[in-house]
Amino acid sequence: MRLFNYEKLSRSMYSHNIDVILAGTKPNVEYLTDFEWMKGFNKDNFLLEDGENYAASFVGLPIDENTGPFYVAPSTQTGYPENYQMWIKDIRYWGPVFFVSGSESQIDSADNPIERVAQVLYEKNLDKGRIGVEWRHLEMKFAEDLREFLPMATLVDAEPILWDLRMVKSEEEIIRIRKASDITSEVINSIYEEVAFEGMSEWDLEHYLGVAFAERGSRHLWTDIGFGPKGANFVGPTNQLLKKGEILRIDASGWWNGYVSDQSRSLAWDGEISDEAKKAHASILRMNKKLRDSVRPGILPSDLYLLTMKMFEEEGYESLTPQAGHSLGRTVHEPPFLVKGSNKPLEPGMIVVVEPTMRVQGVGSINIEDTTLVTEDGCESLTSSPREWDAFL
Repeated sequence: MRLFNYEKLSRSMYSHNIDVILAGTKPNVEYLTDFEWMKGFNKDNFLLEDGENYAASFVGLPIDENTGPFYVAPSTQTGYPENYQMWIKDIRYWGPVFFVSGSESQIDSADNPIERVAQVLYEKNLDKGRIGVEWRHLEMKFAEDLREFLPMATLVDAEPILWDLRMVKSEEEIIRIRKASDITSEVINSIYEEVAFEGMSEWDLEHYLGVAFAERGSRHLWTDIGFGPKGANFVGPTNQLLKKGEILRIDASGWWNGYVSDQSRSLAWDGEISDEAKKAHASILRMNKKLRDSVRPGILPSDLYLLTMKMFEEEGYESLTPQAGHSLGRTVHEPPFLVKGSNKPLEPGMIVVVEPTMRVQGVGSINIEDTTLVTEDGCESLTSSPREWDAFL
């Protein structure tokens, strides 16, 4: 289904004097088509059957929807968009021909994706227009081909338009992020409630997460793990063993139908933790609550950042990084970011991941992170695992 408002996109394209957008990165192609080919696979590193060309796909969105959006895909995808009922009906293929014996109609293909893009733009009388591309991500070969096949066109950067479109989530996107958040909370709760045991390794927990998410129809996207003081220096999985009296820090992300969630907890799993750990946890818990209470329409992300840095100063600690959070959607790091200078006011439908984070030598990684939805009069936490250090004792 289409997840975005085409009228909003057209207005933005008009204000930026762009005639057609040509998106080619995996997150934007999947967002604009709501189609994921070879789930979890990085198409940019996939060689086609000719052994020479890498898979590449593009979404074309003219400023006037009536002109007709189009999708250019590698021939390896033959049948996928049609079978999964992509909302874009004009689908063109490039690459080695997939021949079906006995069929009266065979696939129409082209030698490379830009040749195919140019053909469509000529058909739609957009070959001399201003084409919005993802400038920082456009491969040099494709940029050269665009200039060769479309010598009268002007290439401009469309990345700000696409981020602006993706920042405010549609109702369907919110449903998917909510589901991903429910799964993430359930998995994280299970760790503290029943899975953690003295002597388990961080790799043991990493392996459990892969199974736990899969059992819930989700995917295990990544894990930051910190058993005890080790988390102050490194949060990737290691052979570190879990010991009683230590913080168990877990940061994990669930996935649901193309959308992700993000949640972190630093809690006790069995027995008392040190007074120093309790003090550090209490500071982050206060920051997390204050941030969640402050998220609302109209507030600037930079103000939330400044509030967080002030609280770190009051508590006598230092923030791990110069940020207080971020957004998410198709990927886990999306604008708006809660950083200095981020001055686009929050709007209902935006997602804000509040994430005051610090690492304390001798204690570990202390992080309480929640995926929140900006509502009409405040915000709603979509991740729901308990935050108190002794919640699972």
